Amino acid sequence: MSARRALLCCAGLLCCAVSSARAEPPAPSPAERARAAEQRLEAAYKKEFAFLDAEKAALTTRLAEVRRAADAEARAARGELEAMQRRLVALTVEADQLGETVLELERQADVAGEGFDALDGLAQQMARSFEGHIDWPPPGLAIGGPAEVAPADEAPAGEPGAGDGAQAAAAQAEAAATVQRYGALLTDGFQKAGPLLARLGAVRAEEGAFFTADGRQVSGRLIRVGGIAVYGVAREAGGVAGALTPAGGGRFKLDPPRGEATARALAAGAPPTTSTVFLYESAEENYEPPQAKTPLQVIEAGGAIAWVIVALGGLGLLLIALRALLLVLARSPGGLFGRIAPLVRAGRHAEAAATCDASRGAGARVLAALARHLDAERDDLERVFAERMLAEEMRIDRFGSALLVIAAVAPLLGLLGTVTGMISTFDVITEFGTGNPKLLSGGISEALITTELGLIVAIPTLLVGNLLNGWAGGLKSDIEQSALKLVNLARVGDAGAEPGAGGAPEPARAPAAPEAPPAAVPA
Repeated sequence: MSARRALLCCAGLLCCAVSSARAEPPAPSPAERARAAEQRLEAAYKKEFAFLDAEKAALTTRLAEVRRAADAEARAARGELEAMQRRLVALTVEADQLGETVLELERQADVAGEGFDALDGLAQQMARSFEGHIDWPPPGLAIGGPAEVAPADEAPAGEPGAGDGAQAAAAQAEAAATVQRYGALLTDGFQKAGPLLARLGAVRAEEGAFFTADGRQVSGRLIRVGGIAVYGVAREAGGVAGALTPAGGGRFKLDPPRGEATARALAAGAPPTTSTVFLYESAEENYEPPQAKTPLQVIEAGGAIAWVIVALGGLGLLLIALRALLLVLARSPGGLFGRIAPLVRAGRHAEAAATCDASRGAGARVLAALARHLDAERDDLERVFAERMLAEEMRIDRFGSALLVIAAVAPLLGLLGTVTGMISTFDVITEFGTGNPKLLSGGISEALITTELGLIVAIPTLLVGNLLNGWAGGLKSDIEQSALKLVNLARVGDAGAEPGAGGAPEPARAPAAPEAPPAAVPA
């Protein structure tokens, strides 16, 4: 039974397999699969193209609507722009007109202001002229311009006069009142000026007192020449007389004494043809005659640095004198060479050396040293010349560098004094301010005097120092030329020829007599 069941099961399974194999379709080939894919892709492209074509049509319609709206807005904007341009042109024209109006008003205001300034200046000058003679201006008429009107934005709100119109009206009223006030003020002044000028323009004598040059007060007659000069004649017999100067507070003094003949002639009622007069502007301030400063006072005003500059200048003068003396004593060897040239040609070198020793000066000492060794080789002569010339150059150039140093240091010291003087001036300004010029004069004097002294010392020292250096250079050149001529004369017998020129041999010379050992030449 089990075998039959197994056999039946196998048969059933076989039948199922055969039936399922018959039901499945055959698998497509690769070519068929490719065509199917192309068809699907083509269908998808057609569908996408149709969608995009519909979108294009919709966008075209939308673009046309947007363009129409933009054109409408542009036309409206152009219209507004043209209207604004027309408005701008109208406003520009109006602004130009207003600007011209403002300029005209400003010009009128400037003219009015200049008129007020002229009136005010005239009134103030008149008040200064009347000062000390009459009380002016009279009560109720004060000197001053029109009062300033408060701006419109500062005017109290709700009160009469607030606003631009009220401000302009108030300004015009104030200006008119000021013009009337100045008219009355100047009219009164001119009315009082005539009698005052007549009184002040006359020469009048009156009793009074004045001070002499030694500070003693004397009484006598005061002869007033208008309001600009006063003469005094003492009452006592043989008393002093002359033109008086203001002593302050309306008083006068005879300092310095002058114009005695004019004063006595005016007191006698016989005005002279020419007069010695002292004109003053105000008798309220003391007049101090200018005093000439001595050189010592000038140096003291310059402070300690000025004394240093003066000492440096004195040292420079001393060095200039010593250097000039040394150059005079050095002497040029030109005349000496003319005396020893015949002796050298004759081979008498010892006599030439003795002649040089008998002379004074740097050139004589150099030629004496060479004359003792003319029989030596040229190299030896060059060494003798270099040694002797080095010693003489130290004497000739002595004090030359010191003079140039003084010429350079003196203006620097003057500049230092300028700086210290200005520092002192600023210290005074810091402590006392600038109200009193006399307090500032000390520092300013120190600053300027030290600069002046520094230049006074430096300029002559530099000039004379360079002249002396040129003198020394010429002297050294003369010594060198004379030494070279001496060597050439001893070697070739011609002072103007160069040694060994043209290959000519040295001329034979008789042997010189033995010389005594040369004396030591002081350095």
